[in-house]
Amino acid sequence: MAKTKRGSNIKKIPNWRGTCPICNRSSVKLLWTAVKDEQGIKVCKHCGN
Repeated sequence: MAKTKRGSNIKKIPNWRGTCPICNRSSVKLLWTAVKDEQGIKVCKHCGN
């Protein structure tokens, strides 16, 4: 796989990088969904597992 193609699918998602609402880490990938109050929120890898 060419290095220019790596992560191209992730980068198409709007707001894929930001601050995790649970652990307050900044500049992390927000790709995992956690259920909070019957509503899904995007969280980082550590909080999503």
